Amino acid sequence: MAVAIGLALLGLGLGLALGSGSAQAQSAWPTRPLRMIVPYTPGGSTDLLARAVGTRLGEAIGQPVVFDNRPGANTIVGFELQARSSPDGYTVLAGGFNGLVLNPLLYRKLPYDVDRDLAPVGMIGVSPLMVVVHPSLPIRSVRELVEYARANPGKLDFQSSGNGNITHVSVELFMAMTGTRMQHVAFKGGSAGVPDLLSGAVPLKFDVPISALPHVKAGKLRAIAVTSARRLSIVPELPTVAESGLAGYEAATWFSIVTRAGTPPAIVERLSRETRRIVEQPALREQFAQQAIELVGSTPSELEARVRRDRARWTDVIRKAGISLDP
Repeated sequence: MAVAIGLALLGLGLGLALGSGSAQAQSAWPTRPLRMIVPYTPGGSTDLLARAVGTRLGEAIGQPVVFDNRPGANTIVGFELQARSSPDGYTVLAGGFNGLVLNPLLYRKLPYDVDRDLAPVGMIGVSPLMVVVHPSLPIRSVRELVEYARANPGKLDFQSSGNGNITHVSVELFMAMTGTRMQHVAFKGGSAGVPDLLSGAVPLKFDVPISALPHVKAGKLRAIAVTSARRLSIVPELPTVAESGLAGYEAATWFSIVTRAGTPPAIVERLSRETRRIVEQPALREQFAQQAIELVGSTPSELEARVRRDRARWTDVIRKAGISLDP
């Protein structure tokens, strides 16, 4: 019996030692640099925001963040890479709306599953769209846009930065709510459609402000509204679509950070906590406000709820419009 008790105590001691070692290893995180996947090319709004937040995150946790731009396939390339990473908190992805909400609705098969493969860390920003038209169109308000589209069914062309992109589905929502019909012209990226927008060949776009605003200020495009719930501080004279007569209309793209599912909760919470602190910094908020990006932090559960809510909202829009990106 004494031997049995001794072995039991020895086993308990080993268990406590192993448990203590595991806890110490987890509390020591991070011991090496983090990798932040950005599923877009360098220089865009997501990339700029990811680098601003990621650099400060590295300073907060005492390890540098290495940025890895992996554009392609409507952000699928980057999201698949994140989904196959190790669940240790050393790989995170700065992406958001497209990869978490739209792609699961636009493709029947994806090489990643949002709910199974990814762990939400938190929101970092939101950007609405700006409704812009070529000055040759006799349109100066949302009401006039609706009237013109109704008087010319199927004849007014609008462009997007890609089929299924927020710049596309936002107009589908607008048409569904107004009973109008316009012709979609998809381009491979936002910059590809700029010449046709500025020439008036494809004269309407619900565009991200960072792209549209310089042309509006130069007088090459006319802005008539923003798609956010409230007016933007950088263009306070522009009304929202909702206050222009289309109550309930709202469309925006947003940015977030996720990591691999199975990452220890303590690490996810540390990432989330530091990220929330960063996006509350006044200087950083002002910097991105000038690009019409509102920095917004959230807990992992709040990001998860946002994904579910937006997915439910856009499912009906995409289904009714018959949008599919399957080959």
